[in-house]
Amino acid sequence: MEMRMRRGLLSLILGAFVSTHGSTASDLNPEAIIKITYERNPSIAAARHKLRSAEYNYKLFESEYSQFTPFILGSDLEKSSGRLTVGVRKEFFDGSSVSLNLGNKAEWSAESLKNEQFLEARLEFPLFSSNRKLSRIIRRTFEENELYGARLGYVEQVRWVIRGALEEYYDLICSSQILEVLKGYKSQLESLLGERWVREHPADGEQIEDEISSLDSEIKGWEVVVSSKKVQLQRKMGLESLEGYRIEPVPLGLGENDYYGRHYVEESYEEVVRRAIANDVEIKVLRSVMRAAEEKKLLAEKGRWDIFASLGGQYSYGGGRDYSFSVGLNIKRFDKSVLNYSLLKAEEDILNVRARIRDRELEIAARIRQEKGEAENRRRQLESLYESLKSRERLYGLKLERYLKGEETVDNLIRAFRSLLKTHVRCYRVGNYYLDNIRDLDFLCGVYFGKLGIEFGTR
Repeated sequence: MEMRMRRGLLSLILGAFVSTHGSTASDLNPEAIIKITYERNPSIAAARHKLRSAEYNYKLFESEYSQFTPFILGSDLEKSSGRLTVGVRKEFFDGSSVSLNLGNKAEWSAESLKNEQFLEARLEFPLFSSNRKLSRIIRRTFEENELYGARLGYVEQVRWVIRGALEEYYDLICSSQILEVLKGYKSQLESLLGERWVREHPADGEQIEDEISSLDSEIKGWEVVVSSKKVQLQRKMGLESLEGYRIEPVPLGLGENDYYGRHYVEESYEEVVRRAIANDVEIKVLRSVMRAAEEKKLLAEKGRWDIFASLGGQYSYGGGRDYSFSVGLNIKRFDKSVLNYSLLKAEEDILNVRARIRDRELEIAARIRQEKGEAENRRRQLESLYESLKSRERLYGLKLERYLKGEETVDNLIRAFRSLLKTHVRCYRVGNYYLDNIRDLDFLCGVYFGKLGIEFGTR
């Protein structure tokens, strides 16, 4: 009986920290939670729809200046001639346009009527600059700001909601493992009541039963915590219930060379920061804002003149099959003061975005230094606690062996038992803090967006 109890305790300790190789993946692990939360959480869906609405509004504005216009009927009548055309014209956002028409030209007199069909095309485009495009971009500022604001809001919503779901997941793992540990230790004490020495010493049995009652009270408290964490997890994930899902624990991997979050612990601070800044979606969105501001600045610098070239041609199907070709140049000069204000605004927009990007980079670097430092310290603390736990397990085993031989008091046995239990629970608490650090490092390094395959374009 004694050996079975000792083996049971050792199994309880080692089974808690050593990962089970070859086991099949459970339904809910960090990657699954990221994916399900992104797909099911209503607040993320609301932010996604708001972003799409802003994107459509942005495209609507551009489409109003990029229309495909059919000319159903165009006519030009004079005293003894007439011209009738049908065709299409396509205009682009920068002011360029292309048109293609079919027509009939008629000349008449009292004695005769002559008809001639023709095909004509015309192309107009900016040469060196387009104040027309600058003016349209300036008028588009509201839609542009709304779009970028929606993108940043979407990024923030996705990040914080997924982070919240993972926080509940890691807390649930810790709470569930502590609950199972308490149940395991309670079972060990209940087995001890069946030992001959305990049966022969009722006073010892009463002390052990008191310890069992104390554990039972703790178990009930942790059952409430676990139940609450499950409710919070399903709420953060956007699920009505966790029924049908299994929670896959993240093994702390104590005593092993490989463990969860190892790359954050072993990589240099500079490497983690470099990867985080390269993957940060907020910085990517801000850089797209920067490109838009730089485009406005460039157009404002060149926008004093609106220089458009035009090319045209006409081919007649008449007996002579004549054709003609034309080239034109349209030059307009705009108010310099208006352009200066546009230029100054664009420059301030660029400086604003640069400052925001720099602030974000400094924030990421500072947070990573803090979280990485804590993760490294807690990893060392976990390894130390694990060694202490094994030592206390051996000490309790010796106390138990001596107690059952009548060579140790029940008080010393219970004291060793409490010390073992306290160390075991503390391992899980420190493990939970360590997982919190890994969660925040994932948050800072943009891991969620990489796993979800989310990318933003330049617009």
